[in-house]
Amino acid sequence: MSMTEPWSVVDELIEQPSWGGRYIIDLKGLSDSKEWAGKKVGQSYEFSKTSKLVDPIDGTVKAFADLVKSDAKGWLGEAVLNKYGEDISLLIKLTQAKGNSFQVHLPEGKTLGHWIPKPEAWFYLAPGLFTFGLKPGTSFDAYANVLRTVDDHLHRLSDEVLAGKRTVEDAREQAAHRIASLNPLSYVNVVNAKTDDIVDLTAGGIHHSWEEDNINYPDGNLVYEVQVDVQDEFCSMRGFDKGKILDNGKLRATHVDDYLTTIVQDSYHNDLSQHVRQPGVILEDDGAKVESIFRTPYFNMDRISISTGSKLDLSTVEGFNHLFLHAGNATIGNSKLKQGLSYILPAATGRYTVAAPGSDVVILKTFLPI
Repeated sequence: MSMTEPWSVVDELIEQPSWGGRYIIDLKGLSDSKEWAGKKVGQSYEFSKTSKLVDPIDGTVKAFADLVKSDAKGWLGEAVLNKYGEDISLLIKLTQAKGNSFQVHLPEGKTLGHWIPKPEAWFYLAPGLFTFGLKPGTSFDAYANVLRTVDDHLHRLSDEVLAGKRTVEDAREQAAHRIASLNPLSYVNVVNAKTDDIVDLTAGGIHHSWEEDNINYPDGNLVYEVQVDVQDEFCSMRGFDKGKILDNGKLRATHVDDYLTTIVQDSYHNDLSQHVRQPGVILEDDGAKVESIFRTPYFNMDRISISTGSKLDLSTVEGFNHLFLHAGNATIGNSKLKQGLSYILPAATGRYTVAAPGSDVVILKTFLPI
């Protein structure tokens, strides 16, 4: 078992026929795969506490959690182990999404029912559309009334469908008319994302959603997400589900009162300039560039760009590294790293060199703050 070579993360792609696409499939070189022929993927899990890794020596597959149990210091690093313990609640996802519900996450230090904070941040890989925070001058009482009115109306429509008094199609049409007249989007900041936009939601209490615009953004939102690993039922409070009614007439759960209770109304939390930014250059030299993407109390991420024929020295002295090959193929020692795949460098690796022998390379490197 190698502790000095990169271990590839076993792909975990999530099919989403309604709002997914082919971006993730194509990026990972699976365009001609029979398994994914004619299918759409909405997310791939690039790393989680349940990830499985491939041993670079013999190709065997091992659970990351089991590897950590066998040698926590060697895998995580002493500093990481002392600060976070063996249970690494880090979740990294590659996402292609065409809209989701109005949501909010609980801020750290606040308690509300069963909800648990889920600090997360997004990195836009292409232009997209999202909402973030309350629009300046918004009447919170008016916004709350709109969300409660929409939610009550949707539940009445759902009850009528379930009672056989209305078809699903008619209920969806009625919901769309009601939502258009009340216009919940008019109360929040609607943002046209640029490529490389960084959206930091780690503070919690901030309204957010992905939006859908098939004309201007036919691929939806292409986002690399890094977050603390918390299941949605414990962290994502839905205030508005865009009028979605399931084929059986039922609704997904909404949590309007909790959503409204959790939203922080001060100007800092709702100011786009405080939470949406572009990468900052850390180092640029000899065909390699390192940019800071995320610097948070929960996780950090850099983007590493290496020109063809160049290389860059990196280190796991402070803890393990997660590398996602966003573009091109790279090498580390005798290992070849392929575009679209993720790799773990154990802390015991120490210093290592990433080279770009045949093409320009772009890597997203995630690591834990010490």
